[in-house]
Amino acid sequence: MKTIFSILILFVTWSSYAQSAKVKINDDITVLLPNEFRPMSDEELVTKFFSARKPIAAYTNYDRTVDFSVNETVTSWQNEDLPLMKSFYKSNIHNLYNEVQFLNEGIEEINERDFAFFEFISVVKDDESSFNKKGNILKYTYIQYTLKDGKTVLFHFSCPERDKEDWKPVASGIMKSVKIK
Repeated sequence: MKTIFSILILFVTWSSYAQSAKVKINDDITVLLPNEFRPMSDEELVTKFFSARKPIAAYTNYDRTVDFSVNETVTSWQNEDLPLMKSFYKSNIHNLYNEVQFLNEGIEEINERDFAFFEFISVVKDDESSFNKKGNILKYTYIQYTLKDGKTVLFHFSCPERDKEDWKPVASGIMKSVKIK
């Protein structure tokens, strides 16, 4: 019975992804996103991204639990530096969270471009001195990076860890659909 239920969940999730639309991020980047994704409002951007630089695009599902964003940063990395950049970013990921469990990582070619990617579960522990205890935050994240014209282009997908099995195939499909001119 569990197997049938798991197959049904996978089918429903994949059906949701199959009902996706090509989204133009900017003049050079397109990606397929599920139809249930919508652009984040300015208020959502402020609460979800604690950075002075706003992403070039950010989307969320209707219940605001699943997010996808694209960002660019000026870099001095060259295309041949992708393996070195990957190891640098991996150590940076370790510094962003209290705990990280890597599920998958590597470098792969997608639509004629090399990407470094990481799939992981992260834990941000609740601050023990906080008055408003919410508990630890566990997230499933799929990140991929590429280099283009002196910039690092970052694609970031995340959802609650409890929803990982439902969203993991969708995240993979989104990342494999990325096209950069």
